Amino acid sequence: MPNIKIPTVFNIDLEFEAADMGRRLVAYLLDLLIRGAYVLVALYLINKADFDSQTNNVVLTLVIGIPISLYYLISELLMRGQSLGKRIMDVKVVSLMGNVPSISQVLLRWMFRLIESPLLSMLLIGAILSETSPFTALMVLIIGMIPIVMVLRSPLNQRLGDMAAGTILVRTRQRHRLEDTIFREIAQDNYQATFPQILRLSDRDLSKIKSVIDSTQRSKDYVMAERISFKIKEVLQIQTDMPALEFLETLLNDYNYLVTRK
Repeated sequence: MPNIKIPTVFNIDLEFEAADMGRRLVAYLLDLLIRGAYVLVALYLINKADFDSQTNNVVLTLVIGIPISLYYLISELLMRGQSLGKRIMDVKVVSLMGNVPSISQVLLRWMFRLIESPLLSMLLIGAILSETSPFTALMVLIIGMIPIVMVLRSPLNQRLGDMAAGTILVRTRQRHRLEDTIFREIAQDNYQATFPQILRLSDRDLSKIKSVIDSTQRSKDYVMAERISFKIKEVLQIQTDMPALEFLETLLNDYNYLVTRK
């Protein structure tokens, strides 16, 4: 799949590999299998409990209906843009700024999923087999194919819910630990952060700053460092006469100190 480049507010491009349709489908089927296994176990335990009819209906709703309907909403909130199936297939949901999706974005995706579910599409297509009206059968088929067509035709491989929420589904194969990118060990016990505004940047922005520092030190070309420094100062409203490279180094040191202090 092609890579997707998304600009941040700092004019730093974040690069992702889009999740292909096959990987998305397998992730969905895995989540479907997980939910199916949960339903079977829950039904077995509920039947063993031998509730009366009215109580049994309430228990079914509370133990099966609500958890299954909220599966994606809860899992993507708790797992920062992933469900169990997505994690197995190394894909995740991110915002169009490259960050973990917000609560409102996850909620929007979940709401649209109620009408975009591939399972619903299969049920709709199945209804064609028993439908006698050719016009109705055609409409059902069109509705069932909309989610697939949307993903295939979207430049960012987005379904309708992603477009509404401002999110995309990407690969997570090339993952790096914080220690491999922006980690700095601050040895001084009395270290004082110079620019506490650094906490407004995401880990990805800090990782890009680290890349700029490394590139500048290798090439001795300070143009990129100057440009990034100017933009960060403008956005974070920082006033300093520090040289660009020293400024970026200080930002990383401040970030590591502020996020690791107790």
